[in-house]
Amino acid sequence: MKAWSLGMLLALCACAPDTPVTVLRMTSWQTPAENALDLPAIRAFEAAHPGVRVENEPVANQAEYREKVITSIASGAPPDVFLLDNIDVPAFVEASVLLDLRPFAPRVGVSLDDYYPNVLEIFSRGSAVYAFPKGFSPVVYYYNRALFEAAGIPEPTDGWTWEEFIAAARALTRDTDGDGVTDQWGTAVMRPFYAWQAIVWSGGGDILATDGQRASGALDSPETIAALEFLTSLVLTHGVAPRPNAFRAVTGNESRLFYSGRLALLPSGHWLIPNIRPQLAAGRLRLGVVSVPRAPGATVATPLFASGWSVPRNTTHRKLAVALAAALAGPAAQRERLEAGLELSAMPSVQDAWTPHDSSGLDAAFVRQVASGRPPWGARIARFREVEAQLPDILDQVIIQGRPVAEVTRDVARRLDLVLAR
Repeated sequence: MKAWSLGMLLALCACAPDTPVTVLRMTSWQTPAENALDLPAIRAFEAAHPGVRVENEPVANQAEYREKVITSIASGAPPDVFLLDNIDVPAFVEASVLLDLRPFAPRVGVSLDDYYPNVLEIFSRGSAVYAFPKGFSPVVYYYNRALFEAAGIPEPTDGWTWEEFIAAARALTRDTDGDGVTDQWGTAVMRPFYAWQAIVWSGGGDILATDGQRASGALDSPETIAALEFLTSLVLTHGVAPRPNAFRAVTGNESRLFYSGRLALLPSGHWLIPNIRPQLAAGRLRLGVVSVPRAPGATVATPLFASGWSVPRNTTHRKLAVALAAALAGPAAQRERLEAGLELSAMPSVQDAWTPHDSSGLDAAFVRQVASGRPPWGARIARFREVEAQLPDILDQVIIQGRPVAEVTRDVARRLDLVLAR
């Protein structure tokens, strides 16, 4: 009986794990390639925390992702860590479902002073911090250096004016084969608001009033009207940009023209680099980066688009979850993203150490734009998705229907006031 009991005991011990396993669940909308970049940080975290296993449960569709996170938190079964996009910060903060990470930061070896202040601001409300930023990008203009050389004009410099922009775009717009049809464009006017928010700001205008409660007085202000008149004149008056396609929710023609060397100046962010790295490495594209042009007397301003790792207030593993969020946004994880070209590091020290090794040579120019960066409107008001959905209509009505900018902005501002008043 004793021998049988000992055998059973040995068998049971062999089947039992050496230590209990604590499972931390994380989720994001990232692609498989982006999730792979997080693996070294996850494995290092697990090695530093024996008995802890991290399970990544990504959701490919961002809209579905948002609903899944909201539902899981409300049902009491939240992920321990999740990726928070800047446009979701207001709604999550107002719902009081996020853990304030500031008190925990020193305990997990994080100094909030290590982040760019205007990036950390995106995830802050008062003294509270609701995510550790993992990376970000300002909006800039990429330019094709070969086309500038072929046109015999100097490359643009930060702080250039609308007039200088128009002059360059004119010189770069050409009918290269003499058939009477433009086949090389100076620039592009893109419908999505992210691509022209900086133009409005750099003209001294804005979309909403400072408190975010109304559009009237901001969207229809003289400064914003002038900025939109400049933007739409690139198509209507100067003919240096192709007409934006008013019937597609996602544009792509402008990027294809740029990749093929048929468009000289394109507004975009750092997220473009992974798509063009092979062409850059092969020398098929030689690019520069410059600030958005500004109105005379105005100051350049650009939105900073960022995401960061957050912890729900009702996680059952608060201390470990904060430590995991810190690891996913830590220096080693941010270096992985820098090497992949996805975004700038949210930590100046990490970015500065990397920039001299940047094979594209573009990061130094991106970093110069950070000083003029602001949190985008989406990071400031919860209803901005509804606001943003109506903004491309301004360009459509002016460029496609031929209506005056002042008339259109007045009408759209009234509609947006109703949205914001709900």
